[in-house]
This record gives sequence, structure tokens and C-alpha cells, in this order.
Amino acid sequence: MQLFSQNLVQNPSFEETKRCAELIGNFDNNVKYWSTPTWGTTDVFSTCAKGVVGIPNNYNGMQETKSGKNYAGFHLHSDENYREYIQVELSEKLEKGIKYNVSFYVNLAEKSDFAIKNIDFMLSADKLNTNISRELSEKQLKKSKIDNYSIYRIDNTRFYDNTSNWTLISKEFIAKGTEQFLTIGNFNKNSKTDKILVSNKNRFNTSYYYIDLVSLQRTDLPKIENELKAKVYKEKRVKTETEIIELNKDYIFTNVVFNFNSTELSENAKTEIKSVYKFLKKNPKTLILISGHTDNVGTSNFNQELSENRAKSVANFLASLGLKNDRISAIGYGNTNPISTNETEKGRNKNRRVSFKIVRK
Repeated sequence: MQLFSQNLVQNPSFEETKRCAELIGNFDNNVKYWSTPTWGTTDVFSTCAKGVVGIPNNYNGMQETKSGKNYAGFHLHSDENYREYIQVELSEKLEKGIKYNVSFYVNLAEKSDFAIKNIDFMLSADKLNTNISRELSEKQLKKSKIDNYSIYRIDNTRFYDNTSNWTLISKEFIAKGTEQFLTIGNFNKNSKTDKILVSNKNRFNTSYYYIDLVSLQRTDLPKIENELKAKVYKEKRVKTETEIIELNKDYIFTNVVFNFNSTELSENAKTEIKSVYKFLKKNPKTLILISGHTDNVGTSNFNQELSENRAKSVANFLASLGLKNDRISAIGYGNTNPISTNETEKGRNKNRRVSFKIVRK
């Protein structure tokens, strides 16, 4: 197994929670590593829940997860400039002068009145904790005496109006070297928000979006790979029969590789997965988060589905060995997280992979 830190966003699909979602507005107190920077009451939804915070049906509409078992939801436009945000501490501070990419998926809830264009992100050195419930505009941030931040506007010629399928949002940027926290939301007040009416049934001036699969990764791939291989991590170490595994770190299965367009596991792959299963069996208070990846051949939608199926292949094999489903999470990232060039067959073969992370319950 190869160590490779590919996403600096911890708990990117909100799978790690203290308990199954029960009430609306419980994101800040329930989702590990995440918080809300204002008094806005962001939601987390789960397949283990029913009613207002269930999946697929909940109080703002009906939507399946992009991947995994949970997603979040927040008001990005509402009366009196009310806003909700999500904020996460990155696993490490960004490096000055290095190019990164932020990406996430959104879906407009069916009970929304408006679709908007302004879904952006902010990077800051410090965790935000304001006493406002309106937009985090530069004016409001100044009033709250917050500095050392950057708001990144995502250029978009269309409105995010899809209520059926998830829409990918992404933007590259060059880090200043102070960034430790990522915040996502609408940083404009109502009068400055680009919006289009999609329904006149609800009449609450609301734009409510579901969000899933948040990622922040370096795009300077050769430099990433060399530097990360050289790092020595200080997390608690645990061991399988063959090698050491560190909790809360991303690993790539060495032998779980796929032929073009395939999700079939080889015998060597199954042997490697069994070694991880043995560790999980000996450590019942752990969970495994599995991530599937593809090369860039084919459409984004096709690769997204293929990556999900590759992750599920590993998840299903672990389940067949006896690991309970509530200890397994499988997520697909399509071709958004390459670790090598897609210009050669050798590079594309490396990108067709499955990674995993083991965490405590």
C-alpha cells in the first residue's frame, strides 16, 4: 500500500458524524471536523434518518447522495440576507506559491424559489466564529474584525438550477501560505446575488442547496508525490500482518488496479483487501472510508459512475468477508484527483485506483 495525501479536506462527504442526523440545523454540533462560521443553522442529512433530515426525502425536497450516506444542506439566499455556510479545518496549512484546486458538488433543493450563480469559497488563516446570521461579505467581515482571508469568486455563466443531478463546481488558485480553513457559501447580499426565479409556489425568497464531496488538493502532481512520500507522520500507528497503517491517513491499494472501464477485483487485489479486513476485524472501533478514482478517458459523468462502482467493489468485498455495512463508506471522485499524468498508459493505469482511510468511530 502506498501513502498519498490527496485531499486536504477532512471528512469530505460528511460521513463521520457523532450520531445519525435527527433534527434540522444540527450540522455544527454533529459533523466531525466541520463547523458553521455564523449563527446560520446548516443541516446534515443521512440515509440512516427519516423525516426532515432523511435521504432521499427531507424537508426541502428529494435527493439521493452523490456518494456515500450523507450530504449537507444550506440556505444561500433568503429573506433579510439570511445565510448559512460550512467551514472545515484543512489537514495541513497550504504552501505559498503552490497551485491548488477546490471542488464540490451541489444540487438545488426542489422547494427553492430561486437558483443562483454565486456559490463561492473563502480561505482563512483562522477559524471564523461570528455573531451574525447574514452574508459574510467583505463589509461584514470587516465589521467582525476578521482579516487574513481571501474570497474566491467562481466564474459561472449559468445558474445552478439542476434539481435532479449533482453539479460539479471547481476553481484553481495559488496559495498565499497562510490558509488553514475553507468556508463555502454565498458571500453576497441579496441585492448583489445573481438569481433566477424557478418557482413561485414557496414565496420565501429561498435558495437552498445540497452539497457533497468537497475537495481541496494540490495540482502540482509531480511535486506532491515526491514531497508526500518523504513526510514522516506522527499519528498513532497500527499494524496489519504485513505493514504499518496509520489512522486518519490516505492510502492507495497497491494491487487494487483496474483494466480500462473495469470494476473487477483480481485475486491479488482480494488478498490485499483481506489484510486490511484483518486489521479492521481486530479493531472494531474503526471505520473505513473508501475512495474510487479513474483516468480521464471518457466523459465526467461516466468516470464519476465508474469511480463509485470501483469503490463499491472494494466495499462489497469487505462486506462479503464479514465487515458490517455501517463501518464502510464508499465514495467516487471520477477523474478529479489524478496522481500521475493522463498522457501515457502507465500514468492512466496509476490513476485507475482505489484509496482508503481508516478512522475511529
